[in-house]
Amino acid sequence: MTLTIIVVSCWSLAIAAFELPPLIRKGWARETLIFTVMLVAGAIFSIVALQGIQTPSPMRVPELIYKPLYQWMQHILQVKDD
Repeated sequence: MTLTIIVVSCWSLAIAAFELPPLIRKGWARETLIFTVMLVAGAIFSIVALQGIQTPSPMRVPELIYKPLYQWMQHILQVKDD
């Protein structure tokens, strides 16, 4: 468990050490911020996946949004669900 965290962290630090200096030298602040946020998010998701932790599907959000709309449209159009 701890070994997974250490390995992913070391790889993330190595990638950051390789990719960040050119971005900083060029003065690309937004790109540097986005790169850092995505690298940290990727590292966290990798650790969670490698630990075998079950996460909810991201499709739940659109489902929660569109299901009431779908049901309302069925009611308005009087479509029967088979």
